[in-house]
Amino acid sequence: MRVLILGSGVVGVASAWYLAKAGHEVTVVDRQPGPALETSAANAGQISPGYAAPWAAPACR
Repeated sequence: MRVLILGSGVVGVASAWYLAKAGHEVTVVDRQPGPALETSAANAGQISPGYAAPWAAPACR
């Protein structure tokens, strides 16, 4: 399968790696010249388990 991933942040690069490892043809496209140059710097592009209370934080259970 040919897969196009938009974004070369942490999630995009990890997804590309696992898909390529599974035998897929992967292309990663980003508007920046290198990986992890925007939202990956501060977890702004994903829901991080540590910030998604109460279900993910042990203290909130």
